[in-house]
Amino acid sequence: MILRLRPAMEQDVDQLVAIARRSWLSAFAGHAPEALIAYWRTADREPGWYARFWPDMIVAEADGTIAGLAQPADDEVNGLWIAPEWQRLGIGRQLLRAAEARIVEHGHARAWLTCSGFNPRAAAFYRACGYRIDRETVQPHPSGIVEAIWTLARRLDVPAV
Repeated sequence: MILRLRPAMEQDVDQLVAIARRSWLSAFAGHAPEALIAYWRTADREPGWYARFWPDMIVAEADGTIAGLAQPADDEVNGLWIAPEWQRLGIGRQLLRAAEARIVEHGHARAWLTCSGFNPRAAAFYRACGYRIDRETVQPHPSGIVEAIWTLARRLDVPAV
């Protein structure tokens, strides 16, 4: 597999939306209550989100196909999605490290992200990448369910000035 990381382009938006949708369903199916999944489908926030924030995103192309994306925002990894067929091949780890590098470039020594308690596979991935649970909140979701949200953080190596 030939993997290339690059900045997202506006013409990628439709593919990024499709990857985010498929990845989200793959992550939450079997773990989240149906009410949460139904709410997510109805809300359909991805088209508006990706049309607005694509300039911040990093894309992974595997063998010429967009396989995933990361969205660093200030000191947060605000999104990391890998198409289901490309998962467990190291692409997520490379995108996460690229997002962290951008966070360091912007002067931050710590990266953080949030993860739903209904996504245990992602939480395990982030812990394997050096993230630790910094805070857990339990909050009502608009779907009517109660959701645990973990905030995970990791210290980053910042070059000396």
